[in-house]
Amino acid sequence: MGGVAVIIAGFVMRANPVLVVIAACATTGIAAAMPVGQILASLGTAFIKTRNLPLILLLPLAAIGLLARFGLKEHAQAAIARIRVATPGRRLSAY
Repeated sequence: MGGVAVIIAGFVMRANPVLVVIAACATTGIAAAMPVGQILASLGTAFIKTRNLPLILLLPLAAIGLLARFGLKEHAQAAIARIRVATPGRRLSAY
């Protein structure tokens, strides 16, 4: 019951969901008198089982967001504009 309370409290406080789940796992493991090594092993096993799909979906989105934030489009436009002898077709190919 302690892990459920940690999850509810963490989401009410709008804490980082990953940290809330880890804290709930630790709380539940300690309440069940599990050794720390076994708590970490079960947390690692759960991570390995569920990490593939979110990683495949979220990592490219995060990379695209970072590139957009740091001005990839503007840098590409400036590099293309520096090409003086480029026709519109060559500019599209370079872009």
